Amino acid sequence: MNKTEAFGIVQNLPFEEYRQQSGLNQSTLKQWFSATPKKTTAYKNYQALQFGSAGHCLLLEPEMFPELYVRAPEGLNQRGKTGKKRWAEYEEQHPGKILLRTGEWERLENIRKVFEIHPQIQKLWKNGSAEVSLFWQDSEFALDCKARLDWFDADSAIIVDLKFTNNIAKAAVQKPIQDFYAVQASWYVRAVTQLTTKVPDFFFIFIEKYAPHLIRVCSVSAEDLKHGQQKIECAIKNMSNNIS
Repeated sequence: MNKTEAFGIVQNLPFEEYRQQSGLNQSTLKQWFSATPKKTTAYKNYQALQFGSAGHCLLLEPEMFPELYVRAPEGLNQRGKTGKKRWAEYEEQHPGKILLRTGEWERLENIRKVFEIHPQIQKLWKNGSAEVSLFWQDSEFALDCKARLDWFDADSAIIVDLKFTNNIAKAAVQKPIQDFYAVQASWYVRAVTQLTTKVPDFFFIFIEKYAPHLIRVCSVSAEDLKHGQQKIECAIKNMSNNIS
């Protein structure tokens, strides 16, 4: 698939191919909330980012997990020169794979078990597909756009996005929804609406990274979607002003 072929709802598209496709996405939009774009900085907590990526893979694309990740032997760590050397040697023995500590691996396995028996998730997962790519020309902004949905049920018009967190309390998840995730939700809803004419329901699934791995399923309110849409419009305006 080349850049001119990507349009509409595309399933089974590898993430690297999705990345190569042109189009405005929600991550770029977030850089334009102010009049001048913010430079992206390196993610400070690499381990947290890696754990989240591994969790997404295990829950959404379990068949890919053993191809991308490998469990470190018990006791292997990166402490001191000796530990770092042994870690590097083990990585060399498994080229192309990401090495996970024993504790991380076990936490992911426990999360998978909790995830699979959760009644709300069972209902949401009854139909649909993981890692669905959307490409469209926005009818209002006249821009080529794209989005990558964790889970999408086209028949029921349901979008689901996974988030790994330390705390699933209602107050703890509501703030990031309002501050950051509302833009993502609004962007994805916008994509599905323009491609299908259906207005989808959007759910976040917040999963605690540590035992007992509590889970909270949150529907995104109309108010939060409106707030996200306002931020999107502000970002587009800032982009346009910067170009002109």
